Amino acid sequence: MAYEHGSLDLGIRNPFRFEGTLRTLRGCIVVVLGLLALLKVADAVNVSPLAGWITTGIGFTLLAQGLWTAGSGLMQVLRFFVGRSVPTSLAYNQAKSESDSAAREQQDLAYDADQLEQMVVGRKNVTFAEPQGLIARLAHTLFPKLTFVPYPIRNLAQRLAGALSQTLVGLVCFALAAFTTSTGLAGNIGPLMMPVFTTLLLIYLAAVWFRAGAPIGRAVARALPSAGVGGLSKILAVSIAGPVMIGYGINRLLQMEPKLGQLVADFNSPLDQASNDTLEMHQVWDAFTTSYSNGLWLGLLSVLALLSCAALMLLIAQRSKQATPVTEVAELRDNWQESVHPREIFINIDSMVMANRRHKEVPNRVYRALQPKLREQADGKGSFYGEMIQETQPVVKPQPLEGLANPVRIAATLVGQLLLLLAALTLFLAVTPINQVIALFQAPLTNGSEAQVLAFLTTLAEHIGELATLGMALLLLTAFGRLLANHAHLFWGEIQFESLLVYFKCEGTFTESRISTGTSVYDSTQSENTVVRSSMTPWVVVTRIVSSTFAGIGPRNLEYPRHILEMRADKRELNGIVDDLRTFLRERETIASISNEKDLAAASKIYQINEQTRAASTGADAGQTARLSQAADNKLEHQEPA
Repeated sequence: MAYEHGSLDLGIRNPFRFEGTLRTLRGCIVVVLGLLALLKVADAVNVSPLAGWITTGIGFTLLAQGLWTAGSGLMQVLRFFVGRSVPTSLAYNQAKSESDSAAREQQDLAYDADQLEQMVVGRKNVTFAEPQGLIARLAHTLFPKLTFVPYPIRNLAQRLAGALSQTLVGLVCFALAAFTTSTGLAGNIGPLMMPVFTTLLLIYLAAVWFRAGAPIGRAVARALPSAGVGGLSKILAVSIAGPVMIGYGINRLLQMEPKLGQLVADFNSPLDQASNDTLEMHQVWDAFTTSYSNGLWLGLLSVLALLSCAALMLLIAQRSKQATPVTEVAELRDNWQESVHPREIFINIDSMVMANRRHKEVPNRVYRALQPKLREQADGKGSFYGEMIQETQPVVKPQPLEGLANPVRIAATLVGQLLLLLAALTLFLAVTPINQVIALFQAPLTNGSEAQVLAFLTTLAEHIGELATLGMALLLLTAFGRLLANHAHLFWGEIQFESLLVYFKCEGTFTESRISTGTSVYDSTQSENTVVRSSMTPWVVVTRIVSSTFAGIGPRNLEYPRHILEMRADKRELNGIVDDLRTFLRERETIASISNEKDLAAASKIYQINEQTRAASTGADAGQTARLSQAADNKLEHQEPA
């Protein structure tokens, strides 16, 4: 959304300063680690060109990751640009003054005009969708108010529930695999397969939680994905059939290679009955297990999963507690008889009544434009119809966190950034064992004796164990650091708004009649007017909505869909709208009159001239009547006898 400057501040502040400061600090430290790794390239090249290239790759990886992290953190810390058109409209904005913004935000709209009409007229909220899938329904059953929080938080809860379910299924599969190998179904190599199954379980669980930490995308921020158990049955089937098939394949291989089969049998035999070769194999294996232990990482994974889920679930529970999904409206349905043209009613409601309710002079969002339809009939009669849907500029609504929510949010963000920093440090520390392994292969054996071979294998196993430990640490720290950092970000980015949503519809009939004033023979001015008498049925529905969106980073900081969470009746605004409209109807002039002072002066002069004319005419008539009367008297006197 383009930055559209306005001198009046809308009151939207940057919510990411704390998080951005931590990310910037982590990025700077990772940049330093990358530079330190690049400083080791010269020493690594002396060992082997391969070691030099690997060290260079690790150094550039850390440097690039650190620069990107520091840059994105600075984007969060720097100015949060807010234009006049934010946040995103609920539906397509048909206001002419906002045509450019409406075209840009068209892909991020959560509703259309018909849905908004259904919501305000039907007293319902189509935002709250039914969860899909068994796991989603289970999560919404355990936490009923989860249905009424924004989609990103609902999807976060479903994602955590899915990760926990997959973790439990993985443990069940591991138990089934252990049962298969311990009962002999996998053959004689069952004991050797358990470390493999443990490693596979560890990698599987790390991958599950790594996927669970993926950021909530825009597609997931406006809808609910299905969270079912379709994939779990496949995992169960593979966990049961997999060990059997693997065991069968390995047994066939051992049958084809008797020496390898004897070696495996000797390795499984007790130590007091083992040969020297078997003891050497145990020594090499012990060197590897001394540096690497699946049990340690399984325990660490369990602790991190429980702590991360506890922190995020507490934030989700606190946010769910604040949900109040009311669907109330205030409405007026009445019948009015007024002497006014129907078109003037719609002009007034649009240009005066709704325009007076703008917030900081920001134009209202017009979701259904007012286009009245007049159907004129014969003899000055007809009918009319018109409707509109408008929303006032959304105003930021404070959303304080109560109880432990704010400390937990800060702690989750801090721990997430710390785990990601430790993951970068782990990658930096991997440079040394990698170079040691390469140097070990570069050093030739002097005489190739069994002691030298055993020492070589033991040292190699020890370094490989160190690399496995660092690799598993890198995987777990990245998975859970990403989980906490990305999902704690949601609870920093939610911004709630409050606005007035008005639905207006008016229909009725009208008739025309003519009124004339000033038609006396002595009147100097006359007014003839055609009066339109309208019989109208207005329907006004007003609700004050609370909507929610999630801020982002960069130029598209507030271009997420905005969803309606609450609808509250606002009778005061309804009464104000009705009073403004009735006042306009009462104060209208039906008869045309003169309001201009010059016209009034001219009419006054004409009136004075007419008065003088009438006075002169009356005087002349009176004089003529007197003379006629005198003449008659003289005639009568002349006719009298002497």
